[in-house]
Amino acid sequence: MSTQEAVRHVEGEVRELIRRSGLDPAHQSLEVPRLVQDAVQDYDERSLHGGLPSLGDPQSAVHSILAVVAGYGPLQQYFDDPTVEEIWINEPGLIC
Repeated sequence: MSTQEAVRHVEGEVRELIRRSGLDPAHQSLEVPRLVQDAVQDYDERSLHGGLPSLGDPQSAVHSILAVVAGYGPLQQYFDDPTVEEIWINEPGLIC
């Protein structure tokens, strides 16, 4: 399992935790980041004991998972960038 797969694994765990807890990521904006941070920290600690690949940079993993479960996925980076004024989606693989 690669670092990217490890992040996707934690994303799956977070989605399950959100589902079980009944959180609404769109309206409970304080609880979801805390839940993601805790899940990443837990996974990072488990990976230190072997058997699981490292997440790489935990903060990057938190940002990536938050973008997917409580944001706009791959577009979130553009919404977060104050220098971006417009987002044009010309086709599925081309964002300008």
